[in-house]
Amino acid sequence: MTPKNTLWALLVLMFACGMADALYAAAHMRMPAWWALCSAFLLNFLPYYWYRLDSEARLYRRTRWMNTAVVAVSPLAIPLYLLRSRPQGRRLEALARMSGFLLMMLGAALGGVLAFLVMPG
Repeated sequence: MTPKNTLWALLVLMFACGMADALYAAAHMRMPAWWALCSAFLLNFLPYYWYRLDSEARLYRRTRWMNTAVVAVSPLAIPLYLLRSRPQGRRLEALARMSGFLLMMLGAALGGVLAFLVMPG
């Protein structure tokens, strides 16, 4: 799997999470534990997997602390990784692209909710 495919998988997961949230909210039911655990695992694993693939492609030496931070607090650790791993003139562009991807993730989750709401039946 490539880093780009990992990001696509993350967007699909966000869409599915949005759709599942809307489904269970509309039915006034609690979300099953298996779904909550599976989606939480994937929401932690996929950013780390992207980080591993990207750092290998850039020959960036990963430290134990950065690995732990990416799993524990991805929204803080991934921008730090981008600042450290990109060349001087490309850092701002990397952060802007990450911000755009975060907006795409929110849009995918919202798209999942809207897709559920417009379903017939």
